[in-house]
Amino acid sequence: MRKLRGIQKSGHQLRRRGIAVLAVISGVSVISFSVVSASASPQPQHRWGMGGGNKGPGSVTTTTVAKAPSTTTTTVAKAPTTPPPPTTTTPPPTTTTPPPTTTTPPSANTTPSNSFLEGAYVGPADPAGISAFSSATGTKPTIASDYLPASSGWSGMDGSNGSLSWLFADGWQGTGYTLSLGVPIIPTNSNNTPVGTLATGATGAYNSYFVTLAQTLVAAGESHADLRLGWEFDGNWYAWEALTPSAEASYATYFQQIVTAMRSVPGEAFKFVWNPDADAFTTSGYSVTAAYPGNAYVDYIGLDAYDQSWATPQTPANAWASTMQPELNAVKSFAAAQGKPMVVAEWGIAIRSDGHGLGDDPLYINNMISWMESNNVAYESYFDYNTLPVGGDTNADITGGSFPSSLAAFRSDLG
Repeated sequence: MRKLRGIQKSGHQLRRRGIAVLAVISGVSVISFSVVSASASPQPQHRWGMGGGNKGPGSVTTTTVAKAPSTTTTTVAKAPTTPPPPTTTTPPPTTTTPPPTTTTPPSANTTPSNSFLEGAYVGPADPAGISAFSSATGTKPTIASDYLPASSGWSGMDGSNGSLSWLFADGWQGTGYTLSLGVPIIPTNSNNTPVGTLATGATGAYNSYFVTLAQTLVAAGESHADLRLGWEFDGNWYAWEALTPSAEASYATYFQQIVTAMRSVPGEAFKFVWNPDADAFTTSGYSVTAAYPGNAYVDYIGLDAYDQSWATPQTPANAWASTMQPELNAVKSFAAAQGKPMVVAEWGIAIRSDGHGLGDDPLYINNMISWMESNNVAYESYFDYNTLPVGGDTNADITGGSFPSSLAAFRSDLG
């Protein structure tokens, strides 16, 4: 995504716009399209790796898009740095008793062998989808990514009156996964009109909504969730866009207000993720640092990095060298300066409607995973979803059948 109001972010807006539109339009937090409807029960909706879709009771009609059967798919993403796996090993036992022949299937609490934790987004409130992703990729995800509703106003986002029961009680509660949640800090109403501003949020006027959200999460057993507050604020596709110095300053102060409000709730143990797009760190004329709320309010430096490029020639090797690698290095330097670990909150191969996705690109998969293993990355979450059927511009569904070579690389590297 690059073109931001008044700022040319080298294709920044174009790269992600279709995806973001999904998230905002969808009344749910997944990849579903939604128009709100009063009496109908909430349907999962989605956002393309960029906006949190809206789900939950509301006044909109929704079109649910089924996820393609598990095969290969493309996604555009960048990976965070991760520490190398431990080098110590436990010597084999000296007894000669043969090992048991039964095996225990991996669960959400199984720790992967990599130095970083693994995760995925497969659609809204879909634990079974995570299990299917695990089987298709040979991995053991412990992180489940999802999104709070972005277009149902404050009451749809904060869980008041049971508005998030579809996500927790009927979805993730009791599954053992750690949630990585996209939190829309300026929701819209059913007409897509923002119900607030960054400047007003910076005054603390909306703090009560985030206290309610924290109480909702704690009551649902999600007190350890990772919260991506106003993710991708550097783009122009969300109501919380921060594209000018004054907007960035308001975003940073508003972030502080939210963290302070949510930490005031007994029982909370949230981790807060500051999460721009990876290219925000290399875009000329944009100072992502101006939106940083400070180390006291941030646990992880997040990044979203898909396999898309406007470089010429548009080959996997050139896209990596001229687009992805410089961005990842810039994020790494920023995180190191703050003394914070990174999380690759969204990443994936990509088939784009405008032709700027690299398609079935195992080089991107190999390079991303290698980069994450070599750097201070706490966890990664692959965006395993195709937004094209719901009006988005990208297919990153690596298990959907479109990316056989990339899926094979993924299984080889992480499975």
